[in-house]
Amino acid sequence: MVLHLDLVESLLHMLGDADHRQDNSLFTVSKRNGFKPMRGASPNKKGCIGTSEERGIVPIVRKLLQNNHIFALEFREGFLFGRVVHRRICQWKPWYLIDATGTAVDISASSAQAELRFRDPRNPQNSIPFLNTSTAAGFPWFFHGAIGIKPQQVYMYLRYPEGQVIPGKFPNIDPTRPTSGDNTGFVNGVNSPYEEPTDWCEIIIQPSMHLGAEYYNKDDARDHQPCLNLLFALYWVQFFQPATHAKQISDIALRRYEGAKAAFLKVGFGDLPHDMGDTLIQDWKVAPMKLDEAAALGGGR
Repeated sequence: MVLHLDLVESLLHMLGDADHRQDNSLFTVSKRNGFKPMRGASPNKKGCIGTSEERGIVPIVRKLLQNNHIFALEFREGFLFGRVVHRRICQWKPWYLIDATGTAVDISASSAQAELRFRDPRNPQNSIPFLNTSTAAGFPWFFHGAIGIKPQQVYMYLRYPEGQVIPGKFPNIDPTRPTSGDNTGFVNGVNSPYEEPTDWCEIIIQPSMHLGAEYYNKDDARDHQPCLNLLFALYWVQFFQPATHAKQISDIALRRYEGAKAAFLKVGFGDLPHDMGDTLIQDWKVAPMKLDEAAALGGGR
């Protein structure tokens, strides 16, 4: 059955919801052919093209928090609960891979590139997604975002902190080997497209920690310089204290009432979250809590 374009547009307008309209990005619409699946879209079990939610991967812009949104931030020591006081969207696009001297890096065909930071090409001593203080303007702060990449032949293997954990490891296999271009643990232009970075690898960066990445060029005929879209929200936040916000903390831990709207964010890529550390605990003036401990503050179950 062919749907006329005017009818399609009317149906989308009636839906009204922005999420529904965004899901239709899996289709192109033409007057002649109606809905047509885009390249890369695949049918679900019912034979229909799956939405981004059904595939479990969504654009990171749909997960970035707004002002006054509440969250739970997970470290190895436990959870912090709070709200966003204000935010800033930070983007560098395009960002081309460079080394520590600011020199452009082209990766040879079927070759690897050792770990590099995401450096400012105007002053390579500076890392772009990096916070050198624990607080700013009187508030704790941290980054939340993702990275899109092109061309598709280049695999990026993120490490957080630099030199440490690569995301996406199956528990029962050997460590990922970026030097061999392993087909696991990577980010590429299919799972996190350059124009629309996704939560395939959702990144939280705490103060004083560097993000690094290794690369592998899967193209066996051509050299490539990775081109990235660094897209992050920088949050200035207020952390809730048990003495003053016991009910709010409990509601978030139990996902109850308004707490059900909270975003749960994990710091790091490993089996366990990354350490918060004594310095950050002291500077942020808040102590991490276990979920059961947080839930019990409000007398809930």
